[in-house]
Amino acid sequence: MKLNHSARTAERSGGMPAPGRWIAADPGERSRWLQMSEYTPANVTRILEAANEGDIAELAVAAREIQERNWEVILAMQVRKSALTGLEWGVEPGDSRPASKDAAIAFEEALKTAGDEPGLASFHELAGHLMDAVIAPLSAAEIVWGAGGSLAGFRPVGAWHFTFRNSETPLLVTDDERSGVPLPPAKFIVHTHGGVGDPARAGLIRTLIWLHVFQNYPVKDLVSFVERYGMPFVVAKVDRNAWENERGVMRNLIRSFGPNGGGVFTKSTELELLQASNSGGDVYFKLLEYTSRAITKVILGQLASSSESGGLSGGDAQSRVRGDLLEADARALESTIRTQLAVPWTRFNFGGAAAVPVLRFRNSAQEDRAVFAGILETLHRAGLDADPEEISARFGLSLKRSAAPEVLP
Repeated sequence: MKLNHSARTAERSGGMPAPGRWIAADPGERSRWLQMSEYTPANVTRILEAANEGDIAELAVAAREIQERNWEVILAMQVRKSALTGLEWGVEPGDSRPASKDAAIAFEEALKTAGDEPGLASFHELAGHLMDAVIAPLSAAEIVWGAGGSLAGFRPVGAWHFTFRNSETPLLVTDDERSGVPLPPAKFIVHTHGGVGDPARAGLIRTLIWLHVFQNYPVKDLVSFVERYGMPFVVAKVDRNAWENERGVMRNLIRSFGPNGGGVFTKSTELELLQASNSGGDVYFKLLEYTSRAITKVILGQLASSSESGGLSGGDAQSRVRGDLLEADARALESTIRTQLAVPWTRFNFGGAAAVPVLRFRNSAQEDRAVFAGILETLHRAGLDADPEEISARFGLSLKRSAAPEVLP
């Protein structure tokens, strides 16, 4: 990790942020951190012990790798991320002052336009990246400010670049400071999952890494089982003369059958293939099913099949993530964005004249729009009409009253 020396100061005189990136682009990081590791019980124990001391680098790499290598984790995390990033969102004023309303409008526009510059992430991409903290000990991104306190975009930073060894707050490990440097104010968003406590112990990785290990063993054994019992075994029995003169030819002939196993023996040789009591491989499939269901429950809070968990329609991501988890994800992300992004943005752009805007994710999947529409129709029949702006916000549509509304019978 290298720092951009021209932007080492997070804020200039007068409290305005220095525009540009604080972290310099370094393609060499790819070869340093993107290695593949073998996760055995001994390795997992060593990684967790290091994380207990605050060194989360290898644990963070493990969190990333199992999201690339474990199909159950990949699917469940895609569902959970999509459930959050697929929600409608908006920005509300912090109070009733006119300046606060202006700040809310401006901040929402800033979030929508952030990331237009090449190489920078948008707010939607930022939200998806911050959701990695569900598994990893933390998820972080650099805030890239523009001129005059504008918001240019975001630059995700891997969690393996941080350490808690000498601090209760994350320190950024750089090429010059291997023990870590404090993060400059108003320059980073750091999101953690799992409530208060030791941040080095946050995230679901401590549970998922063991399930990943337990799942790999039956997969390897199942492949070996298929290789041994799932393919025909060709046996050539020859006399002593053929054994001495033609066994090489016979061996090549057997190999020509393809990947099937085989062997050449003399007629006097006795060979017995012992069948395991688990002749159907059921024990491997049962263990794979158990670990798969466990991973899904840990990440989604429930099984993602309508036949296995009551009340799930399976029609969208929100219905496949347990409601309280989705609500908690939304509230946690709202809090992180407010305290680490909205607060400095408001200070840079409005000073103390406006309250800090409030980001809101709206879980419309939990609202029965058909029932709500029926209530509106009933009220209309009774001569009561709702505010079009409020209805537009609820339905996520731009509604306006027609010049001559149709009179319902």
